[in-house]
Amino acid sequence: MPLSKLEPILDDRTMEDIFRDLRLRIPRYNKEWTNFNDSDPGITLLQLFAWLSEMMLAQMNRIPRKNYIKFLQLLGMELEPAKPATAHLSFFTKANQIADPVPERAQVSAQLSDGGPPVIFETTRALDLIQAPLAVVGVLNNGNLVNVTPANDKPDTKFRPFGWFAGLGSSLYFGFDKVDGLAPFPEEMTFRIFLPVSLTPPQPQRTDEPAVQSPVTIVWEYRPRDGADWERLNVFEDETGGFLREGYIRVEGPQDLTLSLETRLGADPRYWIRARIDSGSYPGSVGPEIDFIRPNTVLADNLVTVRAAILGESDGQPNEVFQLPFAPVQPASLAISTEQNSQTETWKQVEDFLSAGPLDASYTLNATEGSIQFGNGDRGRIPEAGALIIADSFRYGGGARANNAGAGTITSPLTVLSGVDKVKNERPAVGGADEQSIEDLQAMAPSRLKRRDRAITTEDFIAFAKEGGSVANATAIANANPDFPGVSVPGAVTVVIVPDTGGTPPLLSSDLIASVCSRLEPHRLITTEVYVKGPDYKEIRVEAFVEAAAAASFDSIARNIKKTLGTLLDPKTWVFGSDLHPTQIFKQILEADPGIKGVRILNIYVDGRLREGLDQILLNPGELVYGGEHLIVVTPAQDR
Repeated sequence: MPLSKLEPILDDRTMEDIFRDLRLRIPRYNKEWTNFNDSDPGITLLQLFAWLSEMMLAQMNRIPRKNYIKFLQLLGMELEPAKPATAHLSFFTKANQIADPVPERAQVSAQLSDGGPPVIFETTRALDLIQAPLAVVGVLNNGNLVNVTPANDKPDTKFRPFGWFAGLGSSLYFGFDKVDGLAPFPEEMTFRIFLPVSLTPPQPQRTDEPAVQSPVTIVWEYRPRDGADWERLNVFEDETGGFLREGYIRVEGPQDLTLSLETRLGADPRYWIRARIDSGSYPGSVGPEIDFIRPNTVLADNLVTVRAAILGESDGQPNEVFQLPFAPVQPASLAISTEQNSQTETWKQVEDFLSAGPLDASYTLNATEGSIQFGNGDRGRIPEAGALIIADSFRYGGGARANNAGAGTITSPLTVLSGVDKVKNERPAVGGADEQSIEDLQAMAPSRLKRRDRAITTEDFIAFAKEGGSVANATAIANANPDFPGVSVPGAVTVVIVPDTGGTPPLLSSDLIASVCSRLEPHRLITTEVYVKGPDYKEIRVEAFVEAAAAASFDSIARNIKKTLGTLLDPKTWVFGSDLHPTQIFKQILEADPGIKGVRILNIYVDGRLREGLDQILLNPGELVYGGEHLIVVTPAQDR
């Protein structure tokens, strides 16, 4: 919502609250006053004073904060609108039935467990579907062709697509089942590589990196018919850098192939496609490791598209404001036009009217409120009286609630998808954020005024990384390049981020790294290299033998200790690079419950190894701690 609707109420006591407080004071200050009925003149006066006081409280102490909010408005600052969550949707076709392409902005919904309304996701691009179902996946390495279909079908069962020691000729085979009377492949096939979800963060990414450089050349091929040589397919796009990162691969679809046999992968004839290492080598010749690969997959975001919405009719007055039917609005998606006497004119969205002339067809957008404003005739043209104001298209939505769409929950198409059997998201939705709060904007305003649109100091990089939501903790390390650890590299900055997700510790996705990179890139200096990566974690596990009062609840004490240790060792709030002292753990345990008498034995394990002595646990600038499975034993205190 806009700042103008967030004027504060510092004292919200009503007339009834004030009158009740006054009446309760009567016995203390005037014991002879015993008639508290409304007919008593004294009670009437108290009611009058309470009413007058309510009027005064409505105005008192409101000026400073209101001035602050008005000052932010003058500077053009508004609350950041809600950010949409994203998910990758895989489409599965029906057997022997023509599946039409999935259109751009196709809608699929998820019903969340909170009982609220469904959340809607829209595909960000059109998708031509492979008609033939993927039946078999195999890996060819050193002459051995191994069936890895079970590992590919089941998430969290990782495998190496080119074998352990990937070399020239190592291949990943795809066998597609027969389809009758249909062209099995479109002109462009789409695959997505999913990497394993583990404590190991994704590889660092440079913000201005145009594409991931692959250490090998991978060619895609198909077998035209049984016994024929493999023929090459064109690769239109590969975001994975040789299967080293999550991303999409778009490949030409073969049009002239027939069924053929690959006896090492089954006795049934199938359509065969493969990805083969043609040149180059992976570091150490160790092949990449993936979780699974899915065809017919496309990115979707938690937004809804509205088209041809009539906002109203212009009165020809300066600074006219029109309200969109839904908010918050994604600014880049909005297209506004006017129509009069069958003539249509497109208007341009601008941040402000400072550089607009009297003939410029421009407007401004308040994305959080969902309103547009036209100029005053001197700065920005006024739409002619009687002209229809039309929102040709816009997208609205977003919010943190969509992050609750777990794996396998986005399954209900709202768009008619002919020939599609089912839709599924293999991974949970990520990246959604609610509208920025007024408290957060007030806290961030000094930083935004200081840095403007440039990231120069480490504090600037941290602020930009956190602004888009989904980042709970961040730090920026100057003169640090993740490719050269421990070496000072002038001009390089490494931004380390912690996602605002569940899990212990929070697991970082490649999508979030890419999102933060795109957020930082426009603000860095041209001479600065900026990298984004996840933190290095140290697991802290505590074994504590605690003595407590005999009458205390031992289970409750153990639970309270684990809870307070979880708060202490939370990577979302821990200061990057801050050392951990064993005395901090002692203090947290002793303050966890009033029934605790002392700590008899305390063992601290760091990454599974027992820590000797009471020396602090040292952390590097990009490291964080997180709590493991603590063992808390509570026994009654013994008098000695």
